[in-house]
Amino acid sequence: MTSPKLTRRGVLRTAAASAAAAGFVDSLLDPASAWAQSGRPLRLRSNRTIISTDPGYMIGGFEMVLQYACLARLAKYTNSSDAWEWEPSEFVVSLDQPDPQTIAFELKQGIMWYDGTTHEAIGELDAEDVKYSLERMKVSEWKDKAVALDHVEVTGSHSGVIHLNQPFAPIWLTWLCDGTGAIVSKTAVEAAGGKYDGIFNFYCGYYRVTEWVQKQSYTLEPNPNWPGTPPGVSDVRFIIVDDEKTAEIAFEADEIDITHLAIESIPRLLASPPEGGVVREFAGTRWFWMGMNTDHPNLRDIRVRRAIQHAVDVETIIQGAFAGVGTRARGIVPPGLVGHRTETKFEKPDLDAARALVAEAGAEGLTITLKTMNQADRMAAATIIQANLAEVGLNVEVIPMDAGPFWNLGLESEGDDWKDLELWIMSYLDSPDPSQMTQWYISDQVGVWNWERWSDPEFDELFAAGLGETDMRKRHDIYVRMQEIMEDTGAYVWLVFPPNGIMYREGLEPVITPNGYIWQVQHFQWNDGSA
Repeated sequence: MTSPKLTRRGVLRTAAASAAAAGFVDSLLDPASAWAQSGRPLRLRSNRTIISTDPGYMIGGFEMVLQYACLARLAKYTNSSDAWEWEPSEFVVSLDQPDPQTIAFELKQGIMWYDGTTHEAIGELDAEDVKYSLERMKVSEWKDKAVALDHVEVTGSHSGVIHLNQPFAPIWLTWLCDGTGAIVSKTAVEAAGGKYDGIFNFYCGYYRVTEWVQKQSYTLEPNPNWPGTPPGVSDVRFIIVDDEKTAEIAFEADEIDITHLAIESIPRLLASPPEGGVVREFAGTRWFWMGMNTDHPNLRDIRVRRAIQHAVDVETIIQGAFAGVGTRARGIVPPGLVGHRTETKFEKPDLDAARALVAEAGAEGLTITLKTMNQADRMAAATIIQANLAEVGLNVEVIPMDAGPFWNLGLESEGDDWKDLELWIMSYLDSPDPSQMTQWYISDQVGVWNWERWSDPEFDELFAAGLGETDMRKRHDIYVRMQEIMEDTGAYVWLVFPPNGIMYREGLEPVITPNGYIWQVQHFQWNDGSA
């Protein structure tokens, strides 16, 4: 397994960015210096339909692939699967952090925004776009990514300074390189009313969207006006396949070229990959848990929630639903990150304690619903939980759902489904820092991504403290304590930190992050003589 190694390059990036700028100019003067584009289509499996690609209002996932491909950004993850590092993007001349609370940037001139329908120019990428994009994050659904931002000062048409209200060491990897760090067109987004759904109708980067068939596919082609290094593949097609097992079958049928794998398939496919396939395993930054809505009448009594925590057999779930693959979760911070928790108050099932709590709460025979995406591993986990809770006198109705409706369940902005939400199996993926895992459970996230709907002043205070703490021992203790608070609400049963498996065609050279994701499709290449 490839374990991500958290490293930081120097904070002064001006020299590196200037070198990148020189390359940018060279490509303008000598287009033949760029690598040859392959005419062979690249078919990627996407795991769900796209609801919104707005950096402030997306779910998070394959939206980032589109943002990296079509929009602007200041910084990007390096093309390395071995270490978490960042570098200036191809959109900047310089990017410099002279002190922990100040980041200066200068954009390259001449990069234009285009309308996604007419393909007419709608303005130049400039510092006002950066200011607008970063500052709007402060009031978005992802506002905790920007909690350390004070303001962005525009110092010239293409230059500015990002001012932070406190030191925030993970800003590069967790925000500026992340999907939430995408720079949008101020003109286009304001014209759309300040936010937008679906796929953005503007672009300035390597690619533009040519087709979008909701719930089926979306396609990219190179932006003919992109002045930098061209992307390595000229025809990129995303095919939506919700279920990983179905995607594996589609790969073997030569219908897709790259896909993530079902967790339980990783050992088998590593040992025996399909003909013409390459299989790799990565340590992920993803976590699974079962959540409980503390606002629901059936679960308001903490004794019922405690009984559920005592009754669920996590080890059996890992073996039965995830084929014994992955690390048991005892919190939300994955192994290898500061704040990883190694013990829980519910190491083994205690059915006697669970039955006593159910009886004390007068909940014998209570029927509760458990909602989950209709995927093999989650359905298997739900079935085991259903059997576990039956043993202590609780009846569970398992309700499988498609990915799109599932992700709206706890969002008050999407209607009243949250009022009926009781139990659910959830998985989040985030950037490699514990602040990113914990951000979803602060008080401001109730009704957004804190579906468990509890709040705790100590948790909120610790979250704020952890953002600025530079002593790693103190930082570790902060995040361990935050996970203790979460567990003490009775609203969580931690399940597993799964590895990430990827399978792709021989001859494809993908760019994969240390946690096994493929955000930068513009740097993919076919290396099989198909150019």
